Amino acid sequence: MHDKFTFKKFRILLYIILGILLCIFKFTNFLIDSCYIYQNFHILCPTCGITRATIAILNLDFVNAIHYNAYFTLVLFPIFLVLTLEDIYCFIRKKRSLVDVIFEE
Repeated sequence: MHDKFTFKKFRILLYIILGILLCIFKFTNFLIDSCYIYQNFHILCPTCGITRATIAILNLDFVNAIHYNAYFTLVLFPIFLVLTLEDIYCFIRKKRSLVDVIFEE
């Protein structure tokens, strides 16, 4: 029982950190222009463009977000958003969330 409570506290901490990072991305001109893998090996990795896509989504510029990283914008971001909102809703309502079910021992 103690481990589940700690896991929930950890998830809440992650949501707070994520919120702070999204605010930094939205309200500052923070942009990472260089990718280590692309700079050194000249290949695009699956994560190339995720920061720029996130900033574009925060600015409601979905066309550029798809241009920066279509897989993240169309698949991963919606899944992550739904799981996050469902987890927060269930935490507030004191119900078991899908995240609790997935990571249940």
